[in-house]
Amino acid sequence: MAELLSIGDRVEGGTYQVHSRFRRVVNLTDGDSLVSVVEPGVGAGPLNLVVTDLDPEGIARLDVGRSAVQLDTKRFELGAGQTFDSGVSLSGADAETIAANTAALRELLVALAPEKSLAFLLDESRVERFRAGFERTLAEHLTHCVRDMFTSDLLRGVSRLKGAGFGLTPSGDDFICGLLVGMHVLEQIQTIDLMSLRSAVYEAAKSGSILTDTALALARDGLVFEQFKDLITALGYGSHTDLRRATVRLLAVGHTSGADIATGLCLTLEHGVRRMGHS
Repeated sequence: MAELLSIGDRVEGGTYQVHSRFRRVVNLTDGDSLVSVVEPGVGAGPLNLVVTDLDPEGIARLDVGRSAVQLDTKRFELGAGQTFDSGVSLSGADAETIAANTAALRELLVALAPEKSLAFLLDESRVERFRAGFERTLAEHLTHCVRDMFTSDLLRGVSRLKGAGFGLTPSGDDFICGLLVGMHVLEQIQTIDLMSLRSAVYEAAKSGSILTDTALALARDGLVFEQFKDLITALGYGSHTDLRRATVRLLAVGHTSGADIATGLCLTLEHGVRRMGHS
């Protein structure tokens, strides 16, 4: 029997129709907002409803109310403890611990990230795994975009990076999500306000795709899915074992999406706001 395990804290009430279906995820929209009905293996997220015994082909409509949700003919009551908190919080975390764990994250990504992920930005020897021709040319373009972001003009680099890369969700867009969440982390550990800069990055990165723009908007607001939140928590408070476990879980997200997001986060934390191209 199907069971609702969790609902994201940014799921809004209303009626949603199917937008797209995948093996473990069904995306639905009301025309403006997106909600994803996912299998437990996908995990919780700000806009996710985690449902057991999911039949993606059988889903057509979702109605979200205050006390219950209805997925076609199945009704699920909403109880205490079912709402997933997607916010990023590093209250009390030590900046030195985060710096040390970020260095360890770099090493983990270089060692464990999938071949065609953006982890080559952390270790250029990984480019050797790309085929000559299109893949090498793309890797060179991505490298130039990220270098531009962190050493010259942040928004120009973001504009050049968006939509670039492999995958259903292009690697460049995943990287920008990691960048935006990294800004939230920097705000908390350096007590600075980057809200206007985060908004500018979002505007530069938007593509008009509801899937991509929703992911970017969530990252802009510091709202993350379960595996990403676990990694950020491990960066702030965890041991090396905790960090490795969280990294492995994030790397399992998508083909390279988890690795590309983590690479964006890692480089953002390493460079910090003072080395990004903004005034």
